[in-house]
Amino acid sequence: MDDERRRLASSRQAARIRLARVKRWVTGGALALTGLLSAVAAQWLPSSQAKQATTNAATATATPSKQSTQSVPSAQSDQQQSSSTIAPAASAPQASSSGSGAVSGGS
Repeated sequence: MDDERRRLASSRQAARIRLARVKRWVTGGALALTGLLSAVAAQWLPSSQAKQATTNAATATATPSKQSTQSVPSAQSDQQQSSSTIAPAASAPQASSSGSGAVSGGS
């Protein structure tokens, strides 16, 4: 009877060891496959940042910046601008009449 219990305990222990080994291989394989798929997706699918960078670059080349088209103001004109006051608006801004405008932050 003791021999049979030892044999069952030993086979149970061997099965646990095999199961732990299989679990490690499955976990490692899943992790490697996830990394591989993410690398393939990153290589072949364009990112939203790449689209924004391309759009920004196209916009920058199509329209010259204000800095490049304006001359550098002299120190005298800087002093004149800083001493003048800002006049208030003649009237407050009015809301648009179209009810289907875009909402900031809405999607």
